[in-house]
Amino acid sequence: MRTIILLSAGYDTVSGRPAPVAGEIGAIGMALALGGEVLGVHVGPAGPTMREYAGYGLERIVALGAGQAGVVEALAAYIRSGAPVDLVLTGRRGSGGEDSGLFPYALAHALDWPIMRDIVAIQATQGVVEVEQALPRGVRRRAHVKGPCVLGVHEMAPFTPAFSFAAMRRGEVLTYGETADSPPADMAGADMQIRPYRARPRLIQAQASGTGGQVMIDPTPRAAAQAIRDHLVMLGVLQTDR
Repeated sequence: MRTIILLSAGYDTVSGRPAPVAGEIGAIGMALALGGEVLGVHVGPAGPTMREYAGYGLERIVALGAGQAGVVEALAAYIRSGAPVDLVLTGRRGSGGEDSGLFPYALAHALDWPIMRDIVAIQATQGVVEVEQALPRGVRRRAHVKGPCVLGVHEMAPFTPAFSFAAMRRGEVLTYGETADSPPADMAGADMQIRPYRARPRLIQAQASGTGGQVMIDPTPRAAAQAIRDHLVMLGVLQTDR
C-alpha cells in the first residue's frame, strides 16, 4: 500500500499564523493506520508548516515545484512518474488560501481516478477500498471504491495522531523541482542547539498556615509596593543586597 497525503500551507483562522490543517492531520493518521509507505506532498515552498506535519508521523515530505506548469498538472505528473500510488488522501479544504475545496476534484479529473469526500473510516483489501462516508445529520454510508482513488478525509475522522517534537526533527523535507519562492527558515534546522537542563525559577508556594503578613487598609502606593517587595524577599523569589 502506497499512500500520498496532499499537504497545504495552512493558517490558523484566529491568529493568522502558519498552522497545519486539521483535515490533513486526520489524513496522516488514517494513512498511518492503513500501513505501508506514506508520503506527504506539497506543491510550493517548504515552509515551517511542513516540518510540523512531520511531527504527526510523516517521515518524508516532498515540496514540489510547479515550474511553468499548473499546480494540478505538476502534481498529477509527479504521481504518475514514481512508483504506483494506491491512495491519495486530502483534507476537505485548505485554510488561508482560496479554500474552495475543488483541488481534489481537479486532481482526480487529471488522473482519471474516482474520488469520494468526507471519509471517516477506511479499509483496503486487494485493490478495493471500503470507506465510511459522513453524511449530514450524523448519517454514515459505506461504499466500495476501486483503487487507485482520491479520498477527502472529514475533520471528525477519529484518526488524529499525537504530535511528537522528536518526530518533527527526524522528518525529512525534500525539494523536488523548482519552487516559486525561497522557503522560510526551517524551525528545526541546524541553528537549533541542545543545552543542558537549567533549573527553573522558584515558584511561589502557598503557605499552609495563615500566620505572618499584615493587613493594609488604604495604603499609599509606595507603602503597598514596599510590602509586596518585602514579601517576595521573604519567599526567596526576589534577591536583595540589603
